[in-house]
Amino acid sequence: MNWWHAIIKYYTTLGEKFNVNPSIFVGIHIIATPLFAAAVWWIIYNSKKKRSLVAPAIVATLIFNSANIYLVVMGKYIPWWVYAILGFTTLLTGYFSYKKIIRKIKK
Repeated sequence: MNWWHAIIKYYTTLGEKFNVNPSIFVGIHIIATPLFAAAVWWIIYNSKKKRSLVAPAIVATLIFNSANIYLVVMGKYIPWWVYAILGFTTLLTGYFSYKKIIRKIKK
């Protein structure tokens, strides 16, 4: 169990250094996952009913990025390369999420 305590200590230290609470960051991820799934369902539902996709797409995008938004808004003295990683991973995972949603809509 020493490795678990080492991980917790590492992220707690990082959180203090950059003014980000790791518990809140992880909590946002946990809460955002089912909310994002619901937003995707809303997109697919609206698509099949020929309704506007604007509102569910905005909601899905905000939920998808909520943990990163928390990090950018609350974080202080975060190195530039962390922003680069956030940008790259957001684009990559966003692209694959978009492709998956399109496949579900076309079914």
